[in-house]
Amino acid sequence: MLNYENTQKAKKYLKFIFINPFKYAFLKIYFGFLIALNLAIWGLANFTYKQVAPGNIALHYSVDFGIDFYGPANKIFIIPVLATFFLLLNFSATFIMRLYLRDDFKFIAHILLSAAIVISIILLGAVISIYLVNFR
Repeated sequence: MLNYENTQKAKKYLKFIFINPFKYAFLKIYFGFLIALNLAIWGLANFTYKQVAPGNIALHYSVDFGIDFYGPANKIFIIPVLATFFLLLNFSATFIMRLYLRDDFKFIAHILLSAAIVISIILLGAVISIYLVNFR
């Protein structure tokens, strides 16, 4: 049954999950850096898309064979969507770990969020390489 007491418990529980982890400075730094990387990926993908909007774009380049995959320009947005997905996945995993592993929370948060940074840097490199293959 929904009453005032249950509502307050739910509010306190949600605050514990989503607000309290941000009292740690390292989470704020990770979050800011990941948001900046994600915005850079989205911005460069959007810039590349606007350069060749109606046409096809080279989406894959191999050293042995050269350009081996062409596709519509809007397929470049798969990369920023993946970056956003991994960002949300790792942050939600961090919040879940906050619930169950209170002693090891910081260690696991560093591992998850540094993995998200590595993934975002790799995806930023992918978008940069697509831009360079098509326009340089």
